Amino acid sequence: MTLILIGLSPFKPQSFVRSVFLAGLICLICGNSVSALPQLAAMGAADSALDQRQRVFDESLKLDPTKLRYRGLEYVQFQADSERLSDTQIKSTIKSEINSDIFVAVASGSVQIYGDVQDIDVARDVVTQIKTIPGVREILFDLGLETKAE
Repeated sequence: MTLILIGLSPFKPQSFVRSVFLAGLICLICGNSVSALPQLAAMGAADSALDQRQRVFDESLKLDPTKLRYRGLEYVQFQADSERLSDTQIKSTIKSEINSDIFVAVASGSVQIYGDVQDIDVARDVVTQIKTIPGVREILFDLGLETKAE
């Protein structure tokens, strides 16, 4: 980012626009967490790093105001290469052993799940089970709840 701004001249507006565009493109390509949604940036801390009050708050952030969607980002502890499953194996494990009704995408151990589940307990259980699969690094989830959360 610094390299882009060094060549920036205050007298050339097109240079400024080009620099801003390139900075945005770099953030998009690199997946910089600064460009993530504020809601997602607030979530995702390791469970062991949070005290009970923080866990409750973290959980409340995952439930949207209508109490009909459970969404968030969670990270998984590092695993040795020998223990990791491939992306294809992770996806088939989720579909066959956890929940066949949700949409699953996996890339480099990063799992995204979307779909509808019965209630908040099922949603939490799905996320917890996925975190136990060897090779999963993070889980981005957006699950609709058929029964409104209490």
